[in-house]
Amino acid sequence: MGSGTWSSATYSAVSGAKIRAGATFDYSARATGAHEKLDPKQLNAAGQNIRESRDSDEHPASTPIIVGFDETGSMGGIPRTVLTKLKTLFSLLVDKGYATDPQIAVAAYGDAANGERAPLQISQFESDNRIDENLDLIFLEGMGGGNNGETSNLLLYYAATHVSTDAFDKRGRKGHLIIIGDERQVPLTDEMIRTYVGDGQPLLEDISFEGIARAVTEKWEVWILLIDNAAARMQHSQAFYTDLFGPDHVLVVEDPDTIAETIAALIGYTEGRDADAIADDLTETAGKEVAVRVGRALSRVGDGRGPTALR
Repeated sequence: MGSGTWSSATYSAVSGAKIRAGATFDYSARATGAHEKLDPKQLNAAGQNIRESRDSDEHPASTPIIVGFDETGSMGGIPRTVLTKLKTLFSLLVDKGYATDPQIAVAAYGDAANGERAPLQISQFESDNRIDENLDLIFLEGMGGGNNGETSNLLLYYAATHVSTDAFDKRGRKGHLIIIGDERQVPLTDEMIRTYVGDGQPLLEDISFEGIARAVTEKWEVWILLIDNAAARMQHSQAFYTDLFGPDHVLVVEDPDTIAETIAALIGYTEGRDADAIADDLTETAGKEVAVRVGRALSRVGDGRGPTALR
């Protein structure tokens, strides 16, 4: 998993054309459920429902990254924003060297407690323009609401129990798991896991908020990109996620249009990229104002130190 190399030119020719034609998320417009490539219950040739990030001769030191976002109604046009800014994200990750051999799985989550058809979708890890294709296959169900929360914890459970990476297994290096959302979590049940992941019984003894958070952070650096909107403020989502992952892993995003730059800068900074170089790159690609907004979002990273060059 993860062969090939992402190309800005291919993105511009294929995904860019779709964006200009208003044809993004074409699958979602005609679908009634998760695409088989993103269905977490689908088994591979070995009879396993797993996602894998593997090293190869082409990518010998893979960096696994999961980008997951809330696709419920409260998020509005955020998923489409992610797609339109994908070129910026990968140009920074790949062309600027923010991450070594990045391999990316795209994911979407909803509300498994609300009777949704596809409250969890996750692709395989890819290194090339199949990432764009996978994002375009996400089913934007757009439901949720009424119970003060969503089930991002279902994605975290899956990452803890059904994702295997050479980065961790061979080198002891955690991957980056990025959650883009606004609402806090609602509790998972055995039935939700059975219905939407396919596990007869949970593979974790403790599926409470805290139990899943402990399990997933053994293998992943979990970053919460919290959209600053009415739902987040009403539910005190920042405090909820801070209790689970710590203040330096919860980033408040003022402007959804800066999500791609925020993700790239976050990964670059935590992977050891110089903060001044990141600031220069963001100013060049998106302008000084975006660089400053990203800097404010990252201000709590590293126990509050953050990349001060961006602020």
